[in-house]
Amino acid sequence: MQQHTPANTLPPANLREQIKALGVASLGSMLEYFEFIIFVFLAPQISRHFSSPDMPEWLRLMQTFGIFAAGFLIRPVSGILMAQVGDRIGRKRIFTLTLALMAGPTLAIGLMPGYAAVGIWAPILLLVCRLMQGISLGGELPGAISFVSEQVSGRKVAFALGILAAATGSGSLAGSAVVSWLSHQLGADALMEYGWRIPFLIGGVFGILSVYLRRFTHETPVFVAMKAKTMLSERQPFTELLAKHRFNLFGAMFLAACTTIVAGATQQFPVTYFVTLKKLPMAEVSTALTVMIACTAVGNVLGGAIVSWRLLSLRNCYLLTQVLTAISMFWMFAQETPAGLWLPAIALGLSAGASMALSLTLLARAFPAQIRYTGLATCYNIPIAVFGGTALIVLTFLARYSLDYPAFYPALFVLLSMAAAILLWPRRNAISPFDRDDPDSIPEREADLLLEPTIR
Repeated sequence: MQQHTPANTLPPANLREQIKALGVASLGSMLEYFEFIIFVFLAPQISRHFSSPDMPEWLRLMQTFGIFAAGFLIRPVSGILMAQVGDRIGRKRIFTLTLALMAGPTLAIGLMPGYAAVGIWAPILLLVCRLMQGISLGGELPGAISFVSEQVSGRKVAFALGILAAATGSGSLAGSAVVSWLSHQLGADALMEYGWRIPFLIGGVFGILSVYLRRFTHETPVFVAMKAKTMLSERQPFTELLAKHRFNLFGAMFLAACTTIVAGATQQFPVTYFVTLKKLPMAEVSTALTVMIACTAVGNVLGGAIVSWRLLSLRNCYLLTQVLTAISMFWMFAQETPAGLWLPAIALGLSAGASMALSLTLLARAFPAQIRYTGLATCYNIPIAVFGGTALIVLTFLARYSLDYPAFYPALFVLLSMAAAILLWPRRNAISPFDRDDPDSIPEREADLLLEPTIR
């Protein structure tokens, strides 16, 4: 990769373009998590329609969840390949393609004939749709982080990525709300017969609209300037990443792994833990957890605002919120009554939400702009593939031996992520190589000392 010293500061995109970029990126992130939650919630209905009627019920579910998992397994390879193209030809084109690959299959699932009509082709077509969604998932959030951070740049990055993080949680809430509303309005029989298709149709139409809106955004000023000044990576971005940025890559993986495991421990596992294991009433537990998820979205924005307003530095705010996350985790899992869940759930939602949002900013700064998309796709998708599907298994296994043990698993990764953040901080990168006023970039004199041994 060529080393250049920019002669001047690149002006950021105008405010209208920044708002457009954040809006369309947030819509895509919402769709990703909307699709995720409706597939999980509607698994019984999907398994009934896309599996042989001769199969036992448990085998139908296993087949459906296997198809669902296939989308996760393909994410790392597809994400890295798409991100390399994004670092070569531009963020916007690949960013738009990833959303189209999500929207089309989502709509198709809502329209596809079932096993009764096409036989074995039904699960095969469902698998094809899920694989296409997996390809999309590998590039969507890394592309959104790259696109938004480079459109906003400088002081506003943490706040903008906090809003992006909140959009992902909003997608989960929207998906669960739609399924819950349909369940009450249609009843179990109608939901099984045709109602399960409605959320997929909504998601597909919503996604196609988002693809259309992305046509009206522009390529990031950072990428345009790098291309004009021939500052793009000379080698394949993934080769460059492994050759010169392995330390930052592995450190960033710990940040992404922590986010994945904490999300599983706070948003997926508590129902099993408090209802199945501690025998608390489902209605009261689910209400408290819904409030916690809402507080997570508030924490996403709050954490970004604190850093953007310079109340705390990015590193110090992340470390503080992670300490509060670990404390709140033990506090919540120690509760024995529904009433006792409320305060720790609110505290955990706010602290975990803030740290999750700030981790996006740390990840964006872990890699130089020339290979940012590839670095983000690699450090994000590999931990998702490894830990995303195993977190619930590990937590359940720990709970089998003691109800006090599950909190230790996410707490361990909180500590590892804090160590990673401390080690990555001196090696952080400016969002834009042209920005001399980036408050969270490494000081220029210190950066020169770090880069000197690698400059050829």
